[in-house]
Amino acid sequence: MVKRVAVLGGGNGSFAAAADLALQGCEVRMWSKFPDELKDIKQTGTIRVSGPLIQGEAPVALITDDIDEAVRDVEVIVSVLPAFTQVPIAESLAPHLRDGQVIFLAPGTFGSYLMHRRLREIGCRKEIAIAETGTNPYLTRKIDSREVRIVVRACHLPTGVFPAKKTEETVSKIHAFFPSVHAVEDGLSGALMNAGPVIHPPLIVLNTGPIERPAPYDIHNEGTTPGIRKVISLLDLERIRVREALGYKPNHYPLEDYYDETRPNEWMYPRDSKRLLMASRLWQEEIGYTHRYVTEDIACGLAFLVSVADYAGVAVPVARSLLTIAGVVAGTDFMETGRTLTSLGLSKLSLAELKRLLIEGE
Repeated sequence: MVKRVAVLGGGNGSFAAAADLALQGCEVRMWSKFPDELKDIKQTGTIRVSGPLIQGEAPVALITDDIDEAVRDVEVIVSVLPAFTQVPIAESLAPHLRDGQVIFLAPGTFGSYLMHRRLREIGCRKEIAIAETGTNPYLTRKIDSREVRIVVRACHLPTGVFPAKKTEETVSKIHAFFPSVHAVEDGLSGALMNAGPVIHPPLIVLNTGPIERPAPYDIHNEGTTPGIRKVISLLDLERIRVREALGYKPNHYPLEDYYDETRPNEWMYPRDSKRLLMASRLWQEEIGYTHRYVTEDIACGLAFLVSVADYAGVAVPVARSLLTIAGVVAGTDFMETGRTLTSLGLSKLSLAELKRLLIEGE
């Protein structure tokens, strides 16, 4: 039986997921609320794929701006869209969801809870589950409006589900499309696996000078100096301490497993992924304080991490400092304007109440 999947959006990750799954024989349906993102591939019905992993013309079964067409009769809906789009995406999906469907956020920044809550607020009572993982399944960039280059495919995707009582059946459905997924405790555990809020805020804040010049800059190459690496490692240790304080168990996927290829454990991407990323030169791009690394990974992800640390009583001086400095440059207080447990209405819950919500749902 042909496996059907819907892929939302028209960015780098959406093109990569649609193309990779299509070349694996899946029936792929793509949807974007911005038709121009997909107009060129709609003319040919294919996405061109290049890179060291796979090459070819990937046939996309349906390319549409009608979301009902895209998600009808599919079990898994894949969204690699930014965290700040999750509420409008939930609102677009609400009238068209069916019982048993799964939304897979890659990654999510606790979007599994946020989207589920929004669906309930606007009257959607379908029995669905929303899962989120720790990173994008691909290191990838679009070359143009028809071609995507996939440099690396994730080998481990720790995935939490909201509500957690649906974990086994949900992860089984996602596994049919992404075999590298494995279950973690719940949606909050999945959110605290998110690598973006650990890698990107130090790169942005400590490279503010270079990135404010109007010129392409490879922040992952030139911008990842030994000193900045130290800051990333300390920030990641703070993330792990927050996980431990909430009772979450290893593997915490420490980022040192990514940066140091001699360590025994493989990270979410394969051991040679850092070398492949640097060699690709695809991340030579203009970055500023309106980039997704800020609007998603700082405003949503880092603010969320600091708020959970406050809730758990864990000191996170590196995270808090980066968030404060980023806010000064951006002209905002991210603890007031960003995604936090307070903005989600969860900061007053006891830990027992929070855990019960994570398991049972709204």
